[in-house]
Amino acid sequence: MDDIALGATEKKGKIIGVIAQPIIRMHRQSTLPTELIVVEDLSERKNKMKQLADVFVALPGSYGTFDEMMDVIASGVVGEHHKPIAVVNEQHFFDDFIRQINRMKIEQFLPEMENYRPVFVDNINQCKRFLQSLSIRN
Repeated sequence: MDDIALGATEKKGKIIGVIAQPIIRMHRQSTLPTELIVVEDLSERKNKMKQLADVFVALPGSYGTFDEMMDVIASGVVGEHHKPIAVVNEQHFFDDFIRQINRMKIEQFLPEMENYRPVFVDNINQCKRFLQSLSIRN
């Protein structure tokens, strides 16, 4: 996350950090955000990020990344928001997830015509082009 924040810092961008108390206690707090919002737990963090975001980008990561990505997708599916999510499949990191989505479609756990779904891109340049194609408020 800090690599993304560093890039934004270099471009004089505004960085809003949303951090849960347990992460602070683990001493994993970034010093880069220009604004920091502290919340009680990870559930509150996900809700706050969904409230603040115009679009979501999921990069390869660990349990927290996957949890946040799935929360955004699931809440989009049930209509809680209509904000796009780009999943950066750098070096085929999310290939197994894509296979799982296809299996869920085959086994009819997902409808053929989904009302909300993630957009998979192969690299950060494709992600950048996708983001540039969106009409997002400033």
